[in-house]
Amino acid sequence: MSSMEHLNQIKEVVAETLRADFHNVKILRVDVDQDVDADGDDVLLISVVFEGRPKDLDASKLSGAVRNVRPKLRDIGEAAFPLFSFVSRRDAGLGKFETA
Repeated sequence: MSSMEHLNQIKEVVAETLRADFHNVKILRVDVDQDVDADGDDVLLISVVFEGRPKDLDASKLSGAVRNVRPKLRDIGEAAFPLFSFVSRRDAGLGKFETA
């Protein structure tokens, strides 16, 4: 599997997991970049663009995102630690019809 295919697989796993957990917002897009942290460990920089207002995000779901996503990433052979950022469509500067 190519690196691009694996990143797409990661995006799908993350999007599917978050869509199941977040009921008050619509997940529009998930972007993933691979990086290395200050300690030399592999990390995934995951940006989640959602439809709605930031206050619509359930804080308990946000804090549990890593815990829910990590086992599913391991199932597809990904060991890097996911680091999430969540941004509303409006704050991301996306137009009304720009979704993935």
